[in-house]
Amino acid sequence: MATIASLPPELLSEILCYLDSPPPSETRLHEQPNPDLLTSPEKSLKNASLVCRKWHATALRILFRHVVWPVDRWELLRVDPSQNPHRDPVDGLPLLSFLRDQDLARCVDSLTMVVRDSLQGMVTGGSRASPGGNGGGEASDSTSPSLLVQHRPGSPMATTYNQDCNWVWDMLFQLTNPRKFTIMASPQILATLLSTRIYIQDAWSFSRTTHHVLSLSRETRTKDDTKAKEPESSPAHTDTTAAPEVPNEVLAEMMGGVSSEVLQRPPTKLFTIRPWTHLLLNEGSSTRVYKTYEFYHRRPPSILGALLGADWKNAPLVPDTLRSLAYVAVFPLSSHFGTLVDHLPRIDRLFVQIVPQDNTLRNPDEMRHVQPSDLWMERNSCYSLVMRQIMSGEMSGHDSDSDTDMSEPDTARESNWRYLKEFESGDAADKEAWDMAVQFVCMSGTDWHVEREGVFVKRPPAARPEHGTSSSPGSYQDEAAPSPVSVLSDYMIGLDPWE
Repeated sequence: MATIASLPPELLSEILCYLDSPPPSETRLHEQPNPDLLTSPEKSLKNASLVCRKWHATALRILFRHVVWPVDRWELLRVDPSQNPHRDPVDGLPLLSFLRDQDLARCVDSLTMVVRDSLQGMVTGGSRASPGGNGGGEASDSTSPSLLVQHRPGSPMATTYNQDCNWVWDMLFQLTNPRKFTIMASPQILATLLSTRIYIQDAWSFSRTTHHVLSLSRETRTKDDTKAKEPESSPAHTDTTAAPEVPNEVLAEMMGGVSSEVLQRPPTKLFTIRPWTHLLLNEGSSTRVYKTYEFYHRRPPSILGALLGADWKNAPLVPDTLRSLAYVAVFPLSSHFGTLVDHLPRIDRLFVQIVPQDNTLRNPDEMRHVQPSDLWMERNSCYSLVMRQIMSGEMSGHDSDSDTDMSEPDTARESNWRYLKEFESGDAADKEAWDMAVQFVCMSGTDWHVEREGVFVKRPPAARPEHGTSSSPGSYQDEAAPSPVSVLSDYMIGLDPWE
């Protein structure tokens, strides 16, 4: 008589797969970024792996399809090949060495890297960089030439990271071949890993504990993807593979106010090491900035400008293979959101979610000293910028607070809105605003129509309905994250003049 113990590994694996469940890294990246959200309460498959050795060996290949790798910035510095050229960095990282030694690396379908920072901004020589005035930001790595550059008086302060972190991507993608790769870290750590720069002058007005999420994915993975593609050189990125040595006199001159364009940075391989087709950036909540005076002049620490090539004439980091982009935040400033509007890459699909899907608006600590009307005003400004571009199909030159050089407009980039085929809002639970958007689209006389709730799709000109007809929304599905309760009543919080 056949028993489950006599089943071949292939059939046992098929049975155990029914105990598997979608990982939080696939379903919860639209929520407020926090390492805790990556913890799954479902333990059925893990419990099954404890039954016997045979079940354990079979279940491991399923369990390690979705890997969360918590790592400290100090651990990465400790195994940096530039500091230990004769040692395999994987040997110093327990999780990666386990994947390699147990032959589990080939099973990894998604890899999420959660990077902590126990160094807390220490720099070479034990000094700490701190901007003047209201600024407060992270500084450079303690063992690598990551430089803090002070710009001319009156211009924002930015931290420029020129440490070459390409060895991290080489190590990870030579070991694994994930379909999806995600990083959860502070914006300063993200800038370090991508060898780019972020503004820090106003970082004090945003939460210091904020995590951002950068996620890259593709439809499928093949064996051919294991060969890394070198990033193309451009005027904004030199083809160096290591950070250049900067003489003390040059560094002193830069710290005195000379433009940071003289600082060369190694181009990151992350965006070209695989043919990524989808990018998600979740920048978390910006509600704290609304507590400050003249909040609309603030600028968050963010890699958005670097991703889209919005700063200092730098080439965008996003690859040409990108076809879909998702931007998630909680009440971002419209001046910051304008960076996305002004520098949209050539994509087919855009997803935007900027209203909280949880009870943030009813959290007294979160909303203390915040005028709710300011939140909704900025929210409306963000969507008005998007709808204007969707309907017109061309850039209108929105005047954001970014330092983009507009003296030489990039005509190719300006026309990218006309290539957009689908726009989805994750905020369709706000019925009043959604109904107004539907009415606007139906009356616009353009090729856009309502595909379903939260989704606008551009139909080919030949498929445009006759004059006088309109589209009606269907069912709400796909990636939009529905609110557990209607947020419509939150519009009225603090707005009723008779209260």
